[in-house]
Amino acid sequence: PFDRPSPGLAWLCHPALTGLPAREWDALIAALMSLHDRQRETRLDKRRGHRPRLAAPGPGRRPVLTLADLLLATTLYQRLALPQVAIAVLFSVRPETINKRIRDIRQLLDQAGHTIQPGPHRLASLDDLCNLATAAEITVPPEIKTAC
Repeated sequence: PFDRPSPGLAWLCHPALTGLPAREWDALIAALMSLHDRQRETRLDKRRGHRPRLAAPGPGRRPVLTLADLLLATTLYQRLALPQVAIAVLFSVRPETINKRIRDIRQLLDQAGHTIQPGPHRLASLDDLCNLATAAEITVPPEIKTAC
């Protein structure tokens, strides 16, 4: 589902990293879903030159990153100041992709009236993220530990 993180990234939803309890995280994702759908349709409409759709509205191809992934990436960047290059490695995409998607999610957060508050920690690398997660007793997947 588009409102859940990709497999292997669910550990990043922990309140110690996001700053939001699970219930608030789910509410924020729900609020962003409709805004994201509108943003996507607007972008597609512009790309088509404002011509009508030839196919019925639908999901199309599966995106590499879910909305929850995008929100997690934005949270890691804004709350913990994790560099975008490290976030790109974590999500297995290019840094340019992370940069563009963070920009998109920031617009949605502004529209939703939500601000990501800076956290108490500033992270410079995936090692720092792993150390923070371990200190908060979050189980880090083995493939992430080897990258750290």
